[in-house]
Amino acid sequence: MGLIDLKKLTPHKVSRDLSGYITYIYGPAKCGKTTLGSQMPKPLLLAFEKGYNALPGVIAQDITSWAELKQAVRQLKDPEVQEKFSTIIIDTVDIAAVLCEKYVCNQNDVDSIGQVPYGQGWNLLKKEFEEPFRTITQLGYAVCFISHSKERTVKRQDGSEYTKIGPSISQTYNSIVENMVDIYGYMHPVAENGSAKVVITLRATDDTVSAGGRFKYMVPEINSDYDSLVKALNDAIDKEAQLTGNKYVTNERESTVKTLDLDYDAELKKFNDTVKKLQSENSEDVFAKDIAPRITEITNKYLGRGKKVSNCPREQVDMIFLINVELNDVFFKNESK
Repeated sequence: MGLIDLKKLTPHKVSRDLSGYITYIYGPAKCGKTTLGSQMPKPLLLAFEKGYNALPGVIAQDITSWAELKQAVRQLKDPEVQEKFSTIIIDTVDIAAVLCEKYVCNQNDVDSIGQVPYGQGWNLLKKEFEEPFRTITQLGYAVCFISHSKERTVKRQDGSEYTKIGPSISQTYNSIVENMVDIYGYMHPVAENGSAKVVITLRATDDTVSAGGRFKYMVPEINSDYDSLVKALNDAIDKEAQLTGNKYVTNERESTVKTLDLDYDAELKKFNDTVKKLQSENSEDVFAKDIAPRITEITNKYLGRGKKVSNCPREQVDMIFLINVELNDVFFKNESK
């Protein structure tokens, strides 16, 4: 969380670099999905499965639990790590989803998500699953999700059926990932002039393949290498840019979203210091009649009626931060001008 100043906002520019974008590539086994990820700039492979043994030189971190992923994400905030890596590969997102569900179940002391009280299990799971990957892109990394492919039978409204190819991850999780990604493609072999080659379908021409993304002018199909993917992205951006005179396109790496890591002890001290200052600068009568009720009103607003800042757990540091911001606006804003 950072201090917001809407007056300083400028129009968003679309980056020609994949940095800050989320790519989702799925396909049959051994068609080159992890190889594609390893071609991206300064990649770090977060290996939920051991699929990198044949990739010389790849830098990989095995991930065997959701807690390990969260630990890795914390380290991705380190400036030295940010200098070392530009792309984070999640291989595979299927296993990541399984570990996430296990983590949320353990948090709530249940055996399955459906057992979480008040039907909140899937909301908690969605929030937990999205949070680390949103954080990674906000830090300026590109993210590449990898999944296997699977054929499913889909029933039309008229009762007829057809076969659709999509990621092997369950539909519940897949809908979460699809909503997150910018580029979504199906990598698969095709026959061409009597020989086989591997391509990526980026835009489905019918409803038999899951593919797409946020760039409406993306070509339907490309070769299965990183340079072809970047070219397709840039061509799509160029077509879109014609509508804006190229004003909102940049060749620079997308800038990192600046966040403020809140310190619980520091925020708690700031609150206590503010209260002490108000007590020392005002008479006992003025503090009791005018200032204390206003402090209580502000704390009730963020914590709920009757809750005290001194009883806030560390997970509510953002609430204390907001209380401190409002106290400063109410009592000391003129002093900072």
